[in-house]
Order: sequence, then C-alpha cells, then structure tokens
Amino acid sequence: MDIFWLFIRWIHVIAAVVWIGGNLILAMVIVPHFRQNLPPVQRIQILTLIGKRFEPIVWGCVLILFFTGIANIFNSVDLFSADNSLLIGTFMRTLGIKLLLFIILLVLTGLHSFIYGPKLSKAIEDLDAETEELPADVNSIRKKMAVVSSAMGVVSLLIILAAVALRMGI
Repeated sequence: MDIFWLFIRWIHVIAAVVWIGGNLILAMVIVPHFRQNLPPVQRIQILTLIGKRFEPIVWGCVLILFFTGIANIFNSVDLFSADNSLLIGTFMRTLGIKLLLFIILLVLTGLHSFIYGPKLSKAIEDLDAETEELPADVNSIRKKMAVVSSAMGVVSLLIILAAVALRMGI
C-alpha cells in the first residue's frame, strides 16, 4: 500500500512541476527573450500559440492535482478518528493556506486562459505584425494580462512554500 501512496504523491508532484514550472519558464525565460527580440504583435502571436499548446497540459495538471490532492489529504488525515486534534492543528492550517492558494491560482489561470488571452488575441488580429507601438486598448489588455501572469508566478511560488511547510510540519 505504501507504493500506491508513493505513486500518488509522485504524480501530484510531477503535475505541480509541469504546471508551475511551465508557467515560470514562460515568465522568466521565454517572455523576456521575445520582449527583447520581437515586435509586440509578433510576440503576442507567438505567445498565444505557445499558450494554446500549453493550455491542455495545464488543465490536465489541474485535474491531476485536484484528485491526487484529495487522495493525499485522506491518506494524511484520519477524519474519522476519535482524536481529531490534528484537524485544528498546524497541518490543517497549512493545508488550508495551500488550498486557498491553489484556488487563487486556479482563478488566475482561468482569467489568463479564458478572458485576457482570448481578448488579447482578438485585439491584435487586424494589426500589422511589424507594428512597434500597440494601440491603447490592446496595451491595456496586455497590461492586465501581465499583472495576472505576475500574480500567477507569485502564487505559484507561495504554493511551493506551503507544500514544503506542510511536509515539514510547519
């Protein structure tokens, strides 16, 4: 049975690495590279293509994290035990923080994938790929998307911190 729970935790960590790691690579490597080397419209077009390619992976990871997370909770906490002091202890507090951060990241990812991404993509459809200056309305959407992306990065790192704290019993 320990092998089963090892596998569940391993899958959970792999899904987190793919989702969070992918987001961080995009934000810290790919976007800065394109920002320096491509005009804004081309950059947005390419990043949109990358995002569309990454999106099914992201949502697959979210599902895996959700179900393996629930399994890990039930494996870690005996909810039907006579001694429920653990439920109000450090573990549950840290778990609650991690779950809240996960929900926030889920909302931010949804905003990025389903609201700002499509809006930005549509807003640049008729622009010349060589345009150096984005129109004000397009720039406004791009800035909102950048804020959401930055928040996703920060929340992702906080989830990792919460996960480490959880494993350490802090």
